[in-house]
Amino acid sequence: MTAPTGPGRVVAVGSVNVDRILRCPALPAPGETVLVTDSAQGFGGKGANQAVAAAAMGAPTRLVAKVGADADGRAALADLRGAGVDIGAVLVDTDAPTGQAVVMVDPSGENSILVVPGANARLTGAEVTEALASLALTPADVVLTSGEVPEECILATAAVLRDGGPRWIHNAAPVGKLPDRPGPAGRGALIVANAVEAAQLAGTPAPGRPHDEAHGETHDEAHDEVLDEPHGETRGKAADAAPAATALAALGEGAVITLGAAGALVATDGAVHHVPAPEATVVDTTGAGDVFCGALAARLADGASLPAAAATAAAAGAFAVTAPGARGALPRPADLGLAPGTGRP
Repeated sequence: MTAPTGPGRVVAVGSVNVDRILRCPALPAPGETVLVTDSAQGFGGKGANQAVAAAAMGAPTRLVAKVGADADGRAALADLRGAGVDIGAVLVDTDAPTGQAVVMVDPSGENSILVVPGANARLTGAEVTEALASLALTPADVVLTSGEVPEECILATAAVLRDGGPRWIHNAAPVGKLPDRPGPAGRGALIVANAVEAAQLAGTPAPGRPHDEAHGETHDEAHDEVLDEPHGETRGKAADAAPAATALAALGEGAVITLGAAGALVATDGAVHHVPAPEATVVDTTGAGDVFCGALAARLADGASLPAAAATAAAAGAFAVTAPGARGALPRPADLGLAPGTGRP
């Protein structure tokens, strides 16, 4: 493992999509036809979104991904290059189209998303292994994975990363099989998920539902000792998510549970802490979780502690919802009160 010589890099392993964004008066119910009020095209994919967000926060960022040999793929690569992302490890598949996402957004900013994986589904574990091995990763670097690429890509990442090497963040969205607990020499993942995903992964009650009476305690009573900061509705959301945060943290090197406007929970070293988010006027929540992950990775690569990095990420996620599209409001350090170009206060 190469010794670090300065702030680390962010290496995102994930998807690249072209987004078709549809503005709807309401999200359609099953069997319902809804007339779209406006439409637009943008760029997305969790891997690409997270890479662009990390680069905007000042981190040297490289993307490991696959696109199709089509106009969408060429446009997506040009967009990534323009955003300052190193695309040297983005492969082109001549037999599959570039991934697509259909994003339906209602007037409140809530969304539903359909994804056509395309070339993303053809990224292989061997290709990920080769890309990561070529980078001479250091302990200062952060590798960021997500669930929109095949499971073998996540497994390949786990096989490459060793204890004492680069930090690993796994954004467990869409919900899928979590990386196995690492062996003695392996590096565990810091798991990032929203409250619904976290409950599904941990097998805990869904947000807003109390624990089963057989547990002998309510959600508030179980975690009062670690959730003394938030109040009111925020406190309820934090307490609801705390059991899942604790369970997921035990599977790797901690967990971060995003709570939307209520901020996030950070579970590490046997404790759960609440991180608030600043108030924001919500225009579109699409991609806010990806901005959160990219900012989290960038701050960790810059040497921040996990609680400090999560606080920046919560602020970045709040900033991201203030404009339409997955990348309509990408914060830079100065937008969050950090020194420009460094990500530091």
